[in-house]
Amino acid sequence: MAALEQLARLHTETSEASRLTLFLRSSVHVASVFMLMGTCLLLMGGGLSFAHNFSWAVLILLGVAALLYSYIRNTAAVFDRAPVSEAARNLRRIHFYIGLAWGAGAFLAVPAQVPAYQAILFALIPTLLIALMLKDMGSLLAFSAPAGAWTIYAAFARSWPDASLDAILIPPLQASLFLAVFLRRRTQLPAGLALR
Repeated sequence: MAALEQLARLHTETSEASRLTLFLRSSVHVASVFMLMGTCLLLMGGGLSFAHNFSWAVLILLGVAALLYSYIRNTAAVFDRAPVSEAARNLRRIHFYIGLAWGAGAFLAVPAQVPAYQAILFALIPTLLIALMLKDMGSLLAFSAPAGAWTIYAAFARSWPDASLDAILIPPLQASLFLAVFLRRRTQLPAGLALR
């Protein structure tokens, strides 16, 4: 029985390490998505001035560069003894920065008068893509909290026409995405059943 318990524990640890490794390798895909989303937003109208657009593009590109650096570093250290969990924590910090940078776009790269559906899509589309691509609750929360908070703050600070509706809808919609990722992770098979 002790050997079976140890085998189940080793399987659980290996599964978690494998999940974190896939999470770390996803950096390059997330970087590509943010470059594409940022470009689309700027091409669809952008902010009040070229300086605002340029400032926001620089913020996003710094986050993309950090993601690519993380990907290169973690790929190069694949045979290193460094713990995967520490690299995953660092990547979540980068996602927090990108959430701040994306949320800053509500001030810099979004036009002055934004209808509610556009403001909600601005906050939710990247959150949805991160939820689908990463399936990591820590990264989803690290990104969505600052991105959503900045968007809501910008709605009131810039006097968007539907600021109160944005404030009512963005948090629960982001929370529902977080809950979906949480429930999906909870419904995985136990280690003993996955060995079959």
